[in-house]
Amino acid sequence: MVQSVVRSAAVIMIVTLVGRVIGLVRESLLANQFGLSFQADAYTFAFLTVPNTIFLFVPGALNAIFVPSIKGMLVNNKEAEAQHLFRKMLTFTFLVYLVITILGILFSREIIQIVSGGGYTGVKLEVTTRIMQLMWPSAAFIALIGVFQSTLNAHHQFFIPTLSTVVNSIVVCLAYPLLVPQYGIYGVAIGTTLGFAFAALTMLPSIRKQKYSLKPDLRLNDADMKKIGERFVPIMFGSLITQLYPFIYPVLASGLSDGSLAILRYANNIYQLPMAIFVGTFTLPIFPYLVEYYTNREMGKMKHSLTQGMQYLLILTIPTTVAMVVMGNSLASLLYHFKDSKFTVQDAHITGVVIGYLSLGLFFLAARDLLTRAFYAMENTKITVIAAVAGMVVNIVASVALRPLMGVYGLALGTTIGSFANAVWLAYILRKEIGSFLLAAFWKTAIKTLVGSAVMGGFLYFAGSLSIDSLQLAKLYIVLQIAVGAAVFFASMAVMREPLALAIIERVAGKIIKRKNKEIGE
Repeated sequence: MVQSVVRSAAVIMIVTLVGRVIGLVRESLLANQFGLSFQADAYTFAFLTVPNTIFLFVPGALNAIFVPSIKGMLVNNKEAEAQHLFRKMLTFTFLVYLVITILGILFSREIIQIVSGGGYTGVKLEVTTRIMQLMWPSAAFIALIGVFQSTLNAHHQFFIPTLSTVVNSIVVCLAYPLLVPQYGIYGVAIGTTLGFAFAALTMLPSIRKQKYSLKPDLRLNDADMKKIGERFVPIMFGSLITQLYPFIYPVLASGLSDGSLAILRYANNIYQLPMAIFVGTFTLPIFPYLVEYYTNREMGKMKHSLTQGMQYLLILTIPTTVAMVVMGNSLASLLYHFKDSKFTVQDAHITGVVIGYLSLGLFFLAARDLLTRAFYAMENTKITVIAAVAGMVVNIVASVALRPLMGVYGLALGTTIGSFANAVWLAYILRKEIGSFLLAAFWKTAIKTLVGSAVMGGFLYFAGSLSIDSLQLAKLYIVLQIAVGAAVFFASMAVMREPLALAIIERVAGKIIKRKNKEIGE
């Protein structure tokens, strides 16, 4: 299991990293072209409300629902049944989101007025409405992405589904030189929809190679679809609740200064980068094994897997949090501030502070995803819904309480407090279900990780005090800081003899040595 998970995780991590880098280029293009203007706010509002929210919860929810069903058929050599189930699921999902798309286009104005609490009026309302209408067709394409991705994952194919996100970002980036000059911010909206369409098309050859047909099948009233339906409602609802934060932000940010919503978007893009690279990398391939261990009542193995997963999350997220707190301003400048850019040095400072507050919840958000997978493996979906609702309520209450005192910073800190509440509640219930699952190794790793992160943080703080006049050299220096900071952290962990950190170092060093030997041999 370990080698399979690590191999799959490596593929996912590398492709995700490339996709996120291109995604950040996409975001820097938005910041450079539109800065903190109302057009940037309008696009951000529409994007967060429609494609982003749907993309964040639909593929993941379908993965949790569909993979166990189709994987079970494949294991039992029922390929024909799996192909029939695929056609039914594809037909049902696409039709549902096609109807949602049509209704969304018709009622975009009303949706904006409700979500914004009446904060969008006049030209801003008109522009946002048009942008949202242009992006609503993304919903149908995202539905296809979810079914395609789940099916390929059931066949242990992770490269092509992850590559589709890279294609998505590339298409949106191409919209800036090809569409924005003529259509302005509407060109970005068109490019966004085309990005999801091309992402779905990227997976189509692999789907056909596995002999799955796209022919519609309306025979939805059978035992397999009913079984999926039993899990569909709680998982979709729980996933939807988890991703309702983009709806909350526009409401809570209404009345703050112009650009506040865009700042949250720019900061969130940086904050979500380690989530996408590190968390999804481990939770996606480990999910089938959690199902297997719980089904076979091998609770010792399940607890060991959860403990090790949490240890990896600690090693990856805690130093990242420290780096984001210390270097938030530098990270914002690196990605969004350029010569003659509308994104100013002051904008970078504000965005950097927001990044710092958001990053405080990074480990808890990562832990939430792993714990949620554990409950899915146990087919206990109600708890995840309750925890998601509780976390969202705590987020809203905290944000409302902090907003008068801290403005946009309060919204970021409220998000962190909500993530903490969600993760703690899940951990408490899981402990009651299976007993203590955070073994002694976890706490030893936690102490070493905090010490190593503190050492790294001190280095980054003093290294950041150096003033560089050249913008290009300053950006290069920031990248160097990040690289050296990571080296300082892992060196500290090696000195403390942390086993998992040593394993990571040995794995990376082994690959470098192999590559050099290969080059010498050639």
